[in-house]
Amino acid sequence: PYPPLSPHVSVFEQMRVATWDTRLTRSLNEPRTGSSPDEEAQAKPSAQPKEEVSTEWELVRRAQQYDNDAIHAIYETYYPKIYNYAFMQMGDVQAAEDLASDVMLKMIEKVQTYKFQGLPFGAWVFRIARNRLIDLHRRRKRRGEVDLSETIATAVANPQVLAERALERGQIQVALKHLTPEQRQVIVLKFIEGFDNRSVGKIMGRSEGAIKSLQHRALGALRRVLHPDEG
Repeated sequence: PYPPLSPHVSVFEQMRVATWDTRLTRSLNEPRTGSSPDEEAQAKPSAQPKEEVSTEWELVRRAQQYDNDAIHAIYETYYPKIYNYAFMQMGDVQAAEDLASDVMLKMIEKVQTYKFQGLPFGAWVFRIARNRLIDLHRRRKRRGEVDLSETIATAVANPQVLAERALERGQIQVALKHLTPEQRQVIVLKFIEGFDNRSVGKIMGRSEGAIKSLQHRALGALRRVLHPDEG
């Protein structure tokens, strides 16, 4: 009953994704504090307001009772987010649309099993997306197909070219293609979606400490790509 939404229609979603690089740029330009993996002071996303959590939880409860309006509202909220997450991992519009649609169907099928445990509902949805993404990569490897994330990396393998493109367009999205898939996911989940370390850890199946270290390495890699002259 819910056809895939075009990720290019929502002006709000376009603005949300277009402005996230300001926060990331600020974090990249902050003076480095040493080798500590904890960059929370530089890149801590805003916490989800309590009233927002309460409103979403009520929406989820209604969806679990087969409320059609609630299900549609959740679908409209998360389809563009999952599409953007998938596109930044794969770099392919059709593949990202297919994965987002698949995740939305799985979410609707499994919403009855969701239990609130102190984490945002979005963390549960993105966990589904990550698992589907892993499954897709495994299937492609079994078939001997080129992994989409590898295609992205090889297409822009020259750090100097990558930095020039990113700076010319004013888009750090271009530089993200030089990161490993896991580094890319941490940046997207922390800076675009605004999840805290605990939620990102739940989505990625890693500890909070591991997420902090991964973020530290990802920011370091982005700095090296965007500012190669700094060594």
